[in-house]
Amino acid sequence: MNYTNSHILNPKPGALPIVVDEKLVAIPVADSTTKLMVIHNGQPVKVCRNRQSALNLIDKLRKRRK
Repeated sequence: MNYTNSHILNPKPGALPIVVDEKLVAIPVADSTTKLMVIHNGQPVKVCRNRQSALNLIDKLRKRRK
């Protein structure tokens, strides 16, 4: 079985996932180069337009959790 890294073949790779811990992640949305879905405790929270807005929301959720 051959493995191909799809980011190498794509001239415009999409956003990379953000993993804070097992309860808080941001994963790329399909067919988008910038949008990220923030997931908290297994529930989708919000679709963010870019990486910076996803990081801001993650920081807000981390502060709320403490």
